[in-house]
Amino acid sequence: MAPDTAGIILAGGRSTRLGRDKASEILLERSLLQRVVDHLDGVVDEIVVVKAPGQDLPATVSMTPVRVVEDAYPGTGPLGGVYTGLISTEASATIAVACDMPVLQPALLRELLRLLPGHDLVAPIKESLPEPLCTAYAKSCIDTIRMKLEAGEYKASGYFDEVHALLLEPEAWQRFDPDGLSFLNVNLEDDLHRVRHVLLSLES
Repeated sequence: MAPDTAGIILAGGRSTRLGRDKASEILLERSLLQRVVDHLDGVVDEIVVVKAPGQDLPATVSMTPVRVVEDAYPGTGPLGGVYTGLISTEASATIAVACDMPVLQPALLRELLRLLPGHDLVAPIKESLPEPLCTAYAKSCIDTIRMKLEAGEYKASGYFDEVHALLLEPEAWQRFDPDGLSFLNVNLEDDLHRVRHVLLSLES
């Protein structure tokens, strides 16, 4: 039976600022990838991890089936990863996140998926800009994203005004994630320290 929903985890980034593979980075005894899988587990019917060609990923444990696929458009940033995830699942509704977002809030992910029917995508707005990762996508985005990739236009949210997008103002999404924890990501060593502190406070 085809899954109704899928989580797409983008794990193939170059991690140039951190200087090492983020998916494999250990944070409080679990890899960043495992932490993201944990937050999607039980929210979606399957998880698709998009990696770079030749990339080695850490093993993950999940009650939800996990599949690993190679990026169809390597070197094109998150846009290529989202496209690869969309074409790699039969699910009609997906939620795309990055492997370096270890404090995702399942309540927000569920709400984005709930709002998706009737739209091409549902994206939270943070600091006046839409968040292309932590966004729900329908299959109807595939052709538009492919055209952007083939035109060499790789901005992850560069086509949002060309599709039927529902953009959530903070007052809408903060009911499910009051502190915006879902958007915390790891680019620098300082980010690792900050996220570690948040996780310790949540887990204490």
